[in-house]
Amino acid sequence: MTPAETKAELIRRMRAKDLDATLALIAEDAVYFWSNGAALFGRTAIAEALTENFAAIDQDTYDVDDVVWLAESRDVAACVFRFQWTGEMDGERVSGRGRGATVLRRDESGWRVVHENLSNGAWRSVS
Repeated sequence: MTPAETKAELIRRMRAKDLDATLALIAEDAVYFWSNGAALFGRTAIAEALTENFAAIDQDTYDVDDVVWLAESRDVAACVFRFQWTGEMDGERVSGRGRGATVLRRDESGWRVVHENLSNGAWRSVS
């Protein structure tokens, strides 16, 4: 898979709430920064947070748009994007949106996410 295909597959697996398949695309030493302020170091911490989110949010959607690849080499790639999500928690509609950045590293098994940073704020598409 290419970095773009890996990013798309990660999103597909997250939408399906397939934790094991999602984690297979995340490096053991990955670092995630979420828009709620969470800082998650390592796949174990990321797995715990994803498990909580998958269980807490019902009827959810997660969309990534306007992906812009900033760099791509033989072993490292990075992109920025716009994201939005909706769902239901405790019977109430909830949603969020913002901008994100993903860094991928290629290892012997293929491309893996080593960093994801989701933040609140405006998004401006790059042409």
